Amino acid sequence: MDNPSSESTGSLDLNQAASALSNLMEPIKDIDPNPPVDTEIDVKPPETEDKPEVEAEAPEEEDAGVTIQVDGKDVTLTKAELAEAYKNGLRQADYTKKTMEASELRKSAEQETAKARQERQAYAENLNRMSVQLEAVMQQQQQTDMNALLESDPVEYLKQQHLWQQRQAQLQQVNHQRQVIAEQQNAEQQQARQSFLQQQQQELLAKLPGWKDAAKAAAEREALRTYLKGEGYAEEDVGNIADHKAVILARKAMLYDQMISKASAAAKKVAPLPQKVERPGVNEAPSMDKRGAAYQRLSKSGSIQDAAALFSSIL
Repeated sequence: MDNPSSESTGSLDLNQAASALSNLMEPIKDIDPNPPVDTEIDVKPPETEDKPEVEAEAPEEEDAGVTIQVDGKDVTLTKAELAEAYKNGLRQADYTKKTMEASELRKSAEQETAKARQERQAYAENLNRMSVQLEAVMQQQQQTDMNALLESDPVEYLKQQHLWQQRQAQLQQVNHQRQVIAEQQNAEQQQARQSFLQQQQQELLAKLPGWKDAAKAAAEREALRTYLKGEGYAEEDVGNIADHKAVILARKAMLYDQMISKASAAAKKVAPLPQKVERPGVNEAPSMDKRGAAYQRLSKSGSIQDAAALFSSIL
């Protein structure tokens, strides 16, 4: 039986294997050991899906300072400080505006009040003149003998009677208006005095905080009242003191007099101390001892220092 060929089986015989091995061991001559390097490489990025472009966030600018002039001087502020200053300026401007508006309204009200008072005062003066004139005319009319006039001229009598009634009614009306104005003025005066007293009380407590204690304030007021009456003030004058400066001044005077009185009383209680009488010659012994010792030292040493010491003890 014949063996199958190598082509049919795919295997190599001994000669074919040796030839193939020899070919593998020979160097390859067609390959360049240093092939050229193509530096320009066209690299195409992979295709990606279309996406909306997102703008990159710009980096935050540094909070640079802003230089402004304040009272002629350069002041550097950050933007935050400048914004805060601007807000504060707006608030201050708004407050100033409202304050000025309130001040203008107050001034306008005061002017209107003053104008009304002037008009009322002028009206009151006119009423006073009318009252005087009516009283004078009516007093003159009373001198007419109305009984005789009735007999002689009844028409004139009726006319005079009518005039009398008219003038009397006018006088009553004038007097009523005068009374109304007087009551208004009195009420305003009371209100103004009450406001003044409240203001003085506030200023007094601001300077004398201790008087916020009602018991202490009452005790010192009574002591002050007694002190002023002792100084010759009348009870009515003491009760009418309203100015806080007068109260403070009177209190200082009272406290000063109390201090002087206590000091005088304490001085009288202290008995004068007896003076120590020293006999002559008592203090001479120590000095004589010092002189003797100095003389003895000088006699032994004869030095200038000892002589000076002796001379000093003699002086």
